[in-house]
Amino acid sequence: MNVSKQFNFLWIVIFSLFHNTYAAGDLTRQNPIEIKIDMRSSVESHFFSPSLIRLETSKLYKIVLKNSSDVKHYFSSPKFSKAVFTRKVQVLKNGKRIAEIKGNISDIEVFPKSLVEWWLVPIKTGEFDDLHCYVKDKKAGKTHSEMGMVGTIIVD
Repeated sequence: MNVSKQFNFLWIVIFSLFHNTYAAGDLTRQNPIEIKIDMRSSVESHFFSPSLIRLETSKLYKIVLKNSSDVKHYFSSPKFSKAVFTRKVQVLKNGKRIAEIKGNISDIEVFPKSLVEWWLVPIKTGEFDDLHCYVKDKKAGKTHSEMGMVGTIIVD
């Protein structure tokens, strides 16, 4: 093997060994970890499924908020929203992106039978027990959170 081929081989080996480590720290190169959260309703209750969400700092997540019900819902956690870097929020219609929102996000409203993706990186650890939906149920006269639509987000 000549010197040029040895040098190229050496670079390939070095790149292979350290590429994943580099990509883990470079948020533009991470593949998102997808977390699906279903927002559901019944006659007597409203709820997030799952209602306990576990994340880790420094990892890119794509939180898929799917509203399976016939009423709108909010995904609201003021404490959590202050502990993440939002890369973007994507609004989808018929499986196609129709909008991207960038910047600080505090609440996400998801209309009936719709889907929204929140791309974020947790930057602070903690237990955020304020996940709720503050939409008022017209029939029951209570907020969705009073009817069970609450949750906890834990970031390690």
